[in-house]
Amino acid sequence: MNIVHIMGNLVRKPEVRDISSDSRETKVVNFTVASTRRFRKKDGTSDEETTFVDCEAWDSGAETIGKWFDKGDAILIHGSLKNEKWVDKDGNNRYKDKVRVSQFEFPPKARNTQKQTSDVGAVQKTEELAETTASSDTANEELPF
Repeated sequence: MNIVHIMGNLVRKPEVRDISSDSRETKVVNFTVASTRRFRKKDGTSDEETTFVDCEAWDSGAETIGKWFDKGDAILIHGSLKNEKWVDKDGNNRYKDKVRVSQFEFPPKARNTQKQTSDVGAVQKTEELAETTASSDTANEELPF
């Protein structure tokens, strides 16, 4: 079983690129999530450790992440771990793990923060996302299954 769930903040603005292969056009977005784990040491003091996780999403997920998320935004991702292998310019094998995102969402805490902020752009972003979600839900009501 290969399942990954990570919640954190985007380290930088997601990079969306167009990809062409075998007469098919699609989009891919690459981004890094900083996820902090807080814990208590044996002596009772609290500490934290931050892990930086490279992620990628494809197709409509790439478009949505590129449109709605920015540097510093909280995100909750669900996906699978993917290992990439390549040969560098010196002929050495290189490896890198990344998360292939299958689903993502604004964490509940992030939604509340955006609604309470005085930043008009963030409020507008939340309202537009709600309208988009609402319109897609009503479209599904017409489906016979």
